[in-house]
Amino acid sequence: MIVIKAKYLVQDNNHYIENGAIAIEGTKIRKVGTFDEIRNLGDNAAIIDLKNTALLPGLINVHTHLDLTESKNLIAPTSNFTHWVFQLIALKSRWKADDTIASIKKGIALCIAGGTTTVADIASAEHSFSVLEKNPLRKVVYKEIIGLNPAYAQKIIAKTSMELAKIKATDLYHAGISPHAPYSVSKELYVAASQLAKERNILICTHIAETEDEIEFLAKGSGHLPVLLQKLKAMPEGWQPPERKPIQYLYEAGVLNEKTLLIHCNYLTEEEIQLLHASGASIAFCPKSHHFFGHKNHPLPKLLEKGINVGLGTDSLASNDTLDILEEMKFLHTHYSLPPKVLFSIATKNGAKALGMETAIGQLKEGFEADMCGIRLPGNPTGSVYDQILDSSAKNIFTMIAGAVCYHASK
Repeated sequence: MIVIKAKYLVQDNNHYIENGAIAIEGTKIRKVGTFDEIRNLGDNAAIIDLKNTALLPGLINVHTHLDLTESKNLIAPTSNFTHWVFQLIALKSRWKADDTIASIKKGIALCIAGGTTTVADIASAEHSFSVLEKNPLRKVVYKEIIGLNPAYAQKIIAKTSMELAKIKATDLYHAGISPHAPYSVSKELYVAASQLAKERNILICTHIAETEDEIEFLAKGSGHLPVLLQKLKAMPEGWQPPERKPIQYLYEAGVLNEKTLLIHCNYLTEEEIQLLHASGASIAFCPKSHHFFGHKNHPLPKLLEKGINVGLGTDSLASNDTLDILEEMKFLHTHYSLPPKVLFSIATKNGAKALGMETAIGQLKEGFEADMCGIRLPGNPTGSVYDQILDSSAKNIFTMIAGAVCYHASK
């Protein structure tokens, strides 16, 4: 048995214990309480004293591209999405398999050091599955599929089905499917992907309502995206725009349900928000990536007001300078003035729900998985523990996943 002691044990966004402690047995949480209540559970328990630290549920990153970790600072910030895509394609064309593998491994290490215990990663190459399978992170790895030509939809989904059939899920490793975006995936492929997800009982995610270019592309078939697709030779002959808003388009393709994770949702109408609310789908918001592209204010406050589940993601280091969810929380706190307890929930419980894991992770409760992180608090604290966690000097010093210590910095 392991007993972890901290100045505060923060169970969720509403409950914390001063001079708290938690007993870990195997991969599970056996008991939470004050240190005096926990210390005598087992005579041979190893005690880890984190001192001036808040022990939290492990942070959950609901949208990453870990294979792009080594792209940090190599792509210039731009409000022109297609220009960013061309920069990314040029960069990746110079990488070999070893570069991609090293990039994924570096991303994993950065996540764990930042207190992230669970990630939802987009796999555009086989390396993401093979590398992530062997590391200690809890993860959902989404197989990315692309194809705007409806004639190839069934061929693509048959190949994807065979690839997913080879993946053996474990407590720490789950597969999902990710039709990339409505400018790169036909309606027929969206329908087939949704059907495959239901048959396999796996999660599905897609990038949606990310840019104003995307909205113009779906409504009129004009703008920057057709030019991009033509240069990539990915524009089907005779393609016609569906003349739909992005969320309406997904709804008609049967994609929207409680197992769907919608990435970005930067531009939504009131009608689309109503559709989202009725569907039970979750949203992955990536604040610093949103800022990188110069997008307008995200509809986050409206989504939360409607009770729509929103989790927190970093996106990749091709459009961010960090994979640290705590830094995303601090950024949100500064730019959206959300209460600390709301931010705490977005980064933990909401993320767990978005990945269908709300009964196992996202809170420090007896019987839950022993996934947690320790945030070193400021030396001269002000405000509640939730305020202190968002202090500019607060940083992660301890990460545990499934009862195993994966990171512990003494300073």
